[in-house]
Amino acid sequence: MKQLINIIDEHFLSNEREEILSLFQKYGIDEIIVKVSKQLNEGMEKAINGNPLLPLISSTSSNFLVSVNSQVVKITDPIEKRNVQEFVAKFSIRALLSIVKLFPEDVTNIFDAVQQSIRLTAEMFGFDYSDISNLMQINLDDFSELTQSLRGNKYAKEIQKLNVKHSKQLVWTHKTKLDFLTYELQKAKWLKKRREFECLFHPPKTSKGVHWNMEYKYELAYLIYVLAKEDFIRPKKGCFSISEQILRDYNGNLIGRNSLKKMSSAITNNPDKYHYITDKIDKMITTIMK
Repeated sequence: MKQLINIIDEHFLSNEREEILSLFQKYGIDEIIVKVSKQLNEGMEKAINGNPLLPLISSTSSNFLVSVNSQVVKITDPIEKRNVQEFVAKFSIRALLSIVKLFPEDVTNIFDAVQQSIRLTAEMFGFDYSDISNLMQINLDDFSELTQSLRGNKYAKEIQKLNVKHSKQLVWTHKTKLDFLTYELQKAKWLKKRREFECLFHPPKTSKGVHWNMEYKYELAYLIYVLAKEDFIRPKKGCFSISEQILRDYNGNLIGRNSLKKMSSAITNNPDKYHYITDKIDKMITTIMK
């Protein structure tokens, strides 16, 4: 098992390197990784010589999740907290890939063991499994594809390229509870179902869609803009195009490519309507932040 600095050097672009190291050191994540790496090193040496591998993977995944969360809950800055969570998720996937390189025949079993361990640990300790799963942004097919990219001399560039392709989804940053927003949206009769709005934060291929009352289509465009601008959702760039793959009218029709961007621009041409809509959204944001 490679040490922290080696995995970061191998799998992350240079402009991320210093930020990752700085945040990990600031909040003690680096110490957790060093301890876990040592345990994995010792366990995998035994696994190579015939000892069971999956119990090691399961217990380490669970211990790592609990240990990291014990540090993350201490972070008061919501932006830094989310950055740490995202970097830990990315780091975990790449560390897992480094393990798989040693046991290529066990890819599916390793993936299943990690997934089950994280889910059970989340349930036991009250963690948000859905959020953890979204942060890792990966399923078995993606995992197998990334594993292929690690064979031979292929490393960081291939992984970065693949990861970009599979990360095109919105992420709720937990600046406030999502339930607060969906309550206000349903109260305003803009949403068909509150729970559907969570589909915005799943990959488009797995999302069931979000049905929006298109009488309030301009409110929708401005809402997505504000949520991105105020860091309620990420990424900021591409938030419209990602949303358009999931948002539908009440008849089930997708709202159309580039429609949100066009509506966002069109509304500025009508000052009275623009002020009315922006005022409604701004008040809604103020309400959910109380």
